[in-house]
Amino acid sequence: MKSVKEMTIKEKIGQLFFFGFPGEELSPEIVSLISEYKLGNVILFARNINDPKQLFALNREIHQRITAATGIMPLIAIDQEGGMVTRIMRGATFPPGAMTIAATDKEMAYRMGKAVGEELRALGINMNLAPVLDVNNNPDNPVINVRSFSDDPEMVARYGCEYIRGLQETGIIATGKHFPGHGDTSKDSHHFLPVINHDKDRLDHVELHPFRRAVVAGLDAIMSAHVIFPAYEDNDLPATLSKKVLTGLLREEIGFTGLIVSDCMEMKAIDDHFTAARGALLGLLAGLDMVFISHTPDKQRAALELVTAAVETGEFPLALLDEKVERILRYKEKTYPALKTYFYDQEYDDIAVVLTDPSHRELARGIVDASLTKVKGRTFHPGARTLVIAPDPWATSIAEDKVATLSITAAVRHAGLPFDVMRIERKIDSQAASAIAEKAREYQTVVLCTWNAAATGQAELARLLYRVGVDLHVISTRNPYDIFAFPEIENYACLYEYTPNSVATVIKYLKGELLPAGKLPVKLQRPPKIGASLYVGLPDYPLEKNLEYLHMLKRCGIEKVFISGHMPEMRDGFDEELRAVVSAAGELGMKVILDISPVAFAKITLPPLYALRLDYGFSREEIVRLANENDFLIELNASTISEEDLRYLLNRGVKPERLRLSHNFYPKPYTGLSAEDVLLKNRMFRKYGLTVAAFIPAQKGKRPPLYEGLPTVEDHRHMPLLAVLSEVAGLELDEVYFGDAYAGEDEIKTAIGYDGETIYVPIVLYPDATDAEKAMLFREHRNRPDATPYFIRSSVRARGITIKPRNTVQRQMHEVAVDNENFGRYHGEVAIMTSALSADERVNVIGKARISAFMIEEIKKGKKFTFIDMGENQ
Repeated sequence: MKSVKEMTIKEKIGQLFFFGFPGEELSPEIVSLISEYKLGNVILFARNINDPKQLFALNREIHQRITAATGIMPLIAIDQEGGMVTRIMRGATFPPGAMTIAATDKEMAYRMGKAVGEELRALGINMNLAPVLDVNNNPDNPVINVRSFSDDPEMVARYGCEYIRGLQETGIIATGKHFPGHGDTSKDSHHFLPVINHDKDRLDHVELHPFRRAVVAGLDAIMSAHVIFPAYEDNDLPATLSKKVLTGLLREEIGFTGLIVSDCMEMKAIDDHFTAARGALLGLLAGLDMVFISHTPDKQRAALELVTAAVETGEFPLALLDEKVERILRYKEKTYPALKTYFYDQEYDDIAVVLTDPSHRELARGIVDASLTKVKGRTFHPGARTLVIAPDPWATSIAEDKVATLSITAAVRHAGLPFDVMRIERKIDSQAASAIAEKAREYQTVVLCTWNAAATGQAELARLLYRVGVDLHVISTRNPYDIFAFPEIENYACLYEYTPNSVATVIKYLKGELLPAGKLPVKLQRPPKIGASLYVGLPDYPLEKNLEYLHMLKRCGIEKVFISGHMPEMRDGFDEELRAVVSAAGELGMKVILDISPVAFAKITLPPLYALRLDYGFSREEIVRLANENDFLIELNASTISEEDLRYLLNRGVKPERLRLSHNFYPKPYTGLSAEDVLLKNRMFRKYGLTVAAFIPAQKGKRPPLYEGLPTVEDHRHMPLLAVLSEVAGLELDEVYFGDAYAGEDEIKTAIGYDGETIYVPIVLYPDATDAEKAMLFREHRNRPDATPYFIRSSVRARGITIKPRNTVQRQMHEVAVDNENFGRYHGEVAIMTSALSADERVNVIGKARISAFMIEEIKKGKKFTFIDMGENQ
């Protein structure tokens, strides 16, 4: 291959780009770009591939044409992630996706990476745009989701590094994506420009962790994310165009020396805001080495010409161009030996044996079989009269491109199973769901296979089937988070892709030949979303401060704001201030819920709202009319409404999706509800698929005139925030709002960042608690999996600490004890008492947990917990 010194400017610029093209043969446009502009690299999609033989011939021609035009071997890139993002779907191994692999053993990531690499190099492809190193900590993420290994940064790092090791051992360039992280957004950058507002500390511990580990492991290439990260870039530039992110963070701080490549510049996050051509230039100047423009010849030419002009004027320094090309050539030289041995020196008949290697296919099928995960309930056993209901697969984002078309219903018929089948449309309306539920009454057992249930109407079908009373088994075929849409379902299993391999897995399961053995790579107990409250028209809440507070909430990531519209202290001008606040919220992309009484409703003109909360005094008939005649949602009072009221509304034609609920907050001490009562109510609402919210007190900025906090649950009134969040995480709430304003920015960020993994237990220490006892107490504990009914028993023991006997008195309910040195090997073990026990000279009683019986039940076997010091009991 040529050296940089031997190359013309045009040849150097051609090395910076990957272009895509339509069809299964080289298009005239791409041929022209190769010859005229010395294009150096190509990206392939499913549209370019019919079968391996055709692909082998196509890649042979690409190599020949580009090498002849430039004197340098091309990089041919492909998104062969596996699962839902698979470009080569026939005639080769269909690899499982990342989350499927993560439901099995870490070794499977290495073995699958190596198998994919062996098949790609045999076909002349030397760069795989995988693995995804995003941490999918947002269940609503529309584009990453099951393409990620997990919502746990360390798990993503472990499995990602193993996949990289296997892939790069074959000589293929692995590409970790999407730096610095695309996991925590609910927007798809193919269509929008997402913003992730976390601070640097959070990003470092979560989003950046897998990338740092992969860099240390020797990752060849990293793809940037079209996402704005204000913590690093304050000019509203997405990471792809940010020098602070690509050069300052990735190159200089993290120390990455490999290739930095862009995601496609034709994605709307770039093209709509900068244009693909301008985005390409800005990205290259910011730190990209290579740019993808995957679809449109005019945009491809425009980018080449803009970069050429920038080099000619000096805007793009020649030394910087040479630096990038040197790096590109270094990685081409690294991958060349693998292609020479396994592609250039081979004919198709020679490499076909690699593509049909039975060990690869058995590996892929075995991984998918092993990934089937029982989340809750009973395993399905064939026998009773059974109906199987399933949709066909389809692509849910541009990233998925095309999907394999083998359906579950067709496979059930083909397998000759003694079940009736019903194919459903990917989106079903209420009328269709009701008709299917009525048909299901004819069966003893129904198996419903879902696909992105919350967005398709399938969740409503699941709830209707549950109410019919059949033995219902739900299998999510792509998205494990489907359970969030119907938490009342008792028997739930999940897969992480809808592919030919997973269809075969479903058939084995329905036959009774396969038991679920997978482990969940993600948490399916979602903490509630956090919202905030605002008070309009009150002396302590001037408009200017309210608007400042709104902007702070937006920076923190708050999406919904609750406003009470019937406070007795409200001054004149409420309407005007309300309109100003709602208008500002709308400009910030925030949603407003207005709480209103019948008296206030009659006096004001409503601004545009997300939801109207109806307080005491509205009749059932008025609620029906408001729900059916307005665009805004109707929010009901969860603390007072009965199931009879709810059924009345639904029977009068109010659709469940038009309703939501929120509990009251209680300013006066000792008037709040119990956690048990809130949970009981919420479980009733869950049967109808309704969103439910509640309120928690702020630690700062408590609302006048009482300044006692505004909680729904009385026990939360004076409890530390992390302890409150621990409890509300178990109350089956969808949303939790700070009742007080103005809550502090730090506590809002704490609430948003709480993941429910650890339960925080407030403790009041008894006088004279020793430093050694405190050292044992204030650690992270885990309730033992072999839990006793007498106390919650930590698995942590004393090491390097000596606890002397003292206060060895009778142990009362909820007191906290630590075993002293007289207890031998149990020395240092901490326990929260769940029953009263007699005194033991080997056990020191050191304080009392301020914890409810409800929270005691939440510290389940194996659950992590830690103590929060509330001071000493004087």
